[in-house]
Amino acid sequence: IQKNYPGMVVGACNLTFQAAFRAQGPLAMLQHFDTIYSILHHFRSIDPGLKEDTLEFLIKVVSRHSQELPAILDDTTLSGSDRNAHLNALKMNCYALIRLLESFETMASQTNLVDLDLGGKGKKARTKAAHGFDWEEERQPILQLLTQLLQLDIRHLWNHSVIEEEFVSLVTGCCYRLLENPTINHQKNRPTREAITHLLGVALTRYNHMLSATVKIIQMLQHFEHLAPVLVAAVSLWATDYGMKSIVGEIVREIGQKCPQELSRDPSGTKGFAAFLTELAERVPAILMSSMCILLDHLDGENYMMRNAVLAAMAEMVLQVLSGDQLEAASWPWAIEHSHLPFLQTAPLLHHQGQADREPGGKAVSAVPHIPVCCPP
Repeated sequence: IQKNYPGMVVGACNLTFQAAFRAQGPLAMLQHFDTIYSILHHFRSIDPGLKEDTLEFLIKVVSRHSQELPAILDDTTLSGSDRNAHLNALKMNCYALIRLLESFETMASQTNLVDLDLGGKGKKARTKAAHGFDWEEERQPILQLLTQLLQLDIRHLWNHSVIEEEFVSLVTGCCYRLLENPTINHQKNRPTREAITHLLGVALTRYNHMLSATVKIIQMLQHFEHLAPVLVAAVSLWATDYGMKSIVGEIVREIGQKCPQELSRDPSGTKGFAAFLTELAERVPAILMSSMCILLDHLDGENYMMRNAVLAAMAEMVLQVLSGDQLEAASWPWAIEHSHLPFLQTAPLLHHQGQADREPGGKAVSAVPHIPVCCPP
């Protein structure tokens, strides 16, 4: 960054950038990054029309680069300097688009807070007044564009084909930022949720994002009560459609290692963990089953929400994975050995079945009676 232009001239600078793009293509960002940085710096005060024009322009820049990169990546005669130029342009273009996305999202979140104070009346009009357009309709295409970009073999632009962790964090970070919005679980935002899930799915399968995703999911469950069902849907899709079953075990391991003192200090986070485990068991009981033993210590813990969640998850596994004719046809030693359900022999289980009726939490109360049928005599 060489210069931060005053807000009164960024519009003219942006027109210059657009002219350079028409002549040079996506590499024009290398000479005009200061313009976008200045627009981001003055985002709150500049005209809504300029914000919208800049967003549309950056989408065009990144889309064009995404279309050109396959041929560039396949070019065996590409010089080191040209490769480095495309790498720097890629990082700058993505940085600019993502930071602009986050700036719009911040303003949208503030508008939502105003809507709560005003009872939601005239929300759409206020959104358009703040942004110049309906932001909720703009997020999905941006996320899909970033997903398309990540699906390319862009790692070859980096030395030794090792992509920088900072770049992956930049792209995935905007997904987690969008998930923080309390309205993300509304039905109208389903396309955005799905786009976020697929972008993160690509990051998991192609860019070694497992550890970072696990840590982030645990943090978000602790701090955002609205996210349990959203994250369950995402993790279930990654485990099934993307073949990333191991992320279920990683998340469950982190939850299982939470000590009783930590859970008692963080009732909101505990509620998030409990809701996540219960709903995950409903969606992918067979995948969760192999990690269930990690959670058994919570049956002896003092937190009723975690006890109920573990019992409800166990019931879902019995009902969905070993149910009906399967249970009647199988002898118990075989069923336990081959279904990976050793937790059904756990001594505290019968004790907690008796306790469940005396505790809050309707799911465990209704679920536990199904389990004794499946316990060996």
